[in-house]
Amino acid sequence: MKINKTSKIICATIIILGGLIGFVVPAKSQSQLDPFTADTVSGSGCPGSYTGVAKMTNSTGAYWITPPANTSSGTLTDASGFGSPYTSVAYVKSKTGFSWCETNTVTFPATNTTSYELYIYVKSPLPPPTNGQPMNLQITWQQ
Repeated sequence: MKINKTSKIICATIIILGGLIGFVVPAKSQSQLDPFTADTVSGSGCPGSYTGVAKMTNSTGAYWITPPANTSSGTLTDASGFGSPYTSVAYVKSKTGFSWCETNTVTFPATNTTSYELYIYVKSPLPPPTNGQPMNLQITWQQ
C-alpha cells in the first residue's frame, strides 16, 4: 500500500482533531422541580413587579448553591414550558453582592469560591403556574 503526502496530511488532521475533542470539558447541567409560590409584588428594576417565584435549592435544601470546581460561568433557565402569555425572569444573586437578571434565561460569571441564589420570577398574570405547582429550573455550569 502506497501512502502519499495527502494521505499523511489527512491522517495527521484526524489524530489532531481526535486529541482536541478529548480535551473538551462538558458542561454540568442540573434540572430541578421547585414549587411556585404565588406572591404579587410591585417593584422597579429587575425583576420588577412579579406574581410569584420559584427558588432552586442545594442538596441540603438551602438556597445558596456553590458551583463545581473550575466553573467559569453559569446559565440559569426557566425550562417549565408554560405557554403564552407566560413570561418569566431568571435572577441570580451572588454572596459577593452581584446580581444578574434576564428574561427566561441568564448567563453570569461564576466560580466555586462563592455561592449563588437562583430564582425564576413569574411576570405574567396567573395561572399558569398555580400556587405550589412545580416549575422546572435548570442550571448549567460551564468550565
